[in-house]
Amino acid sequence: MSNNIQLIQLSNYVKPDIREVTGRKYVTNGRNNEFFSYVIDRYNGSPTNESVLNVYATLLYGRGIVKKGSKDLYDSLNEIFSKTDQRLALKDYKMFGMFSLKLVKTKGGGAIIKHFPIDKLAMGKANEDGLIDKVYYSFDWSNTTKYTPEEMPVFMGSMTSSEMILLHKPYQAGCFYYAYPDYMAGLQYAEIEEEISNFSINHIKNGLSFGYVINFNNGGALESEAKDEIERRIKNKLSGSSNAGRFILSFNDGKEAEVTVVPLDVNDAHNQWESLREDAAKQILVSHGVTSPLLFGMPSAGGFGANADELDVASKLLQDYQIDGKQNQFLDAIKPVLELNRLETDLQFLELRESYKSTEKELEKVIEDNAVDNLERDAEIGLSDDVEYNINAFLAEGEDIDLDEWELVDDRRCDEMTLSEHQLNTVFEFARVPRSDDNIDNSRSEQDTSLFKVRYKYAGNPSPERDFCKKVMFSNKVFKAEILNREQYITPKMGKGGSNTYNPFLFKGGVNCKHWWQRVIFVKKDNKEISVNKARKMILQLEPEERKDAMWQKNDKRVAESASASNNYWKVK
Repeated sequence: MSNNIQLIQLSNYVKPDIREVTGRKYVTNGRNNEFFSYVIDRYNGSPTNESVLNVYATLLYGRGIVKKGSKDLYDSLNEIFSKTDQRLALKDYKMFGMFSLKLVKTKGGGAIIKHFPIDKLAMGKANEDGLIDKVYYSFDWSNTTKYTPEEMPVFMGSMTSSEMILLHKPYQAGCFYYAYPDYMAGLQYAEIEEEISNFSINHIKNGLSFGYVINFNNGGALESEAKDEIERRIKNKLSGSSNAGRFILSFNDGKEAEVTVVPLDVNDAHNQWESLREDAAKQILVSHGVTSPLLFGMPSAGGFGANADELDVASKLLQDYQIDGKQNQFLDAIKPVLELNRLETDLQFLELRESYKSTEKELEKVIEDNAVDNLERDAEIGLSDDVEYNINAFLAEGEDIDLDEWELVDDRRCDEMTLSEHQLNTVFEFARVPRSDDNIDNSRSEQDTSLFKVRYKYAGNPSPERDFCKKVMFSNKVFKAEILNREQYITPKMGKGGSNTYNPFLFKGGVNCKHWWQRVIFVKKDNKEISVNKARKMILQLEPEERKDAMWQKNDKRVAESASASNNYWKVK
């Protein structure tokens, strides 16, 4: 009788298995560093978790870093540690419970500070003193054969190498190599919320039916192998939302041998999970230490009846008990680097809710990037004196995306094809492709739509040697395809046959460059047509095999390739 009823169980939530493996120099955060991916998936899949993390990231940065007692942004800090990099590091800190920064040594003994994605790192095994003095970087930990882990030294208070990684991993009981997010206990509730959402949409797509009980009369006499084969065939016929509405056609020899199919129709099945969904959302808020759901754009149990005084108290409690501590730890983590740069260390974050009395001009001032149009900075970094400053003109055409207005929804290396405006508008039919004569917004790329920005960022070896690669990588700027895809003079003798001009979209830093351009897509925040989460999921569903038609290809495939025998058509002189 054990084979007559089949039960499929849901997978259980398991914390990452973190342990040293003999013969391996590093320790990953779960198999193939997969726990980082698990946390990212819970951010992408749970509306409540995503909303809370986004608001926390905004609150943590506030209005920026200032000297204590001042309300003016500390420009000297922003010159070596850009506001964008500060925001990204703070978001990593909240999302993963830890963050990493890349330090680049300058001639004066200081260091430039850049955000470095913690999910791309694995901790090196502790040394004989019980310290983690090395980390390992891989672009994709699930494929270390292709993306071989690279060893990088950890900053211990002094710049003993030209490039080092600063790690901030706060103490947690029972944890050594990795820290857990402070909302760790809420991750399973985020997964519950995500799965309930998936269940609801699948329930609707499958004709509002739970499924079917299929009875094979006299089937008890069948052998186990025959039962397994029948089960396999039924699954192939009926599994998946696209198979909703299909039927089984049965030919039999009589009433006693007929196949009976009993539908489990419950038209309000999705409503039965509503209380569980609400409980999951509450537990997510609890795990994050949320003092009032209203602060995160969610109604409280009493609706929207809270008065301004109650919100002010909730906001102050959140700042005092959740935000201040992390901000202070962040400043403490970068303090040794600031001391190397001989900068002020008595700093604080200006709260987002605090009145800012600087002039409009000061508020809108753009902190000049450390690698653009600043000859003194170039000399301090140690770049050669004969660098052609065409590089600076090139960087000046890059962009710093306003993360208060735009949300990153896709960031990947597209080996063969990249999304074009045709694809975006096919997937998102409401988004308009600008015409060639549309000059309303000169900042828009031909690949943009009314709701999406498509840009490209420099990717690959995080420790470049060439001036062009170093400055573009450290600038953290993104570029429109039109800026990149043209013959131009950037650095001398890096073109074919030693020429001075070449196409940086195809050949990046020139002869034998090992970098590539990575496509990043941003969606406009708070638009009324599509949520950030939905946009991200729809883009991820565009797998290459689903878009082989030539009309889908926008960019030359070499855009995503680094130098190799197949695509580097020139030779070193």
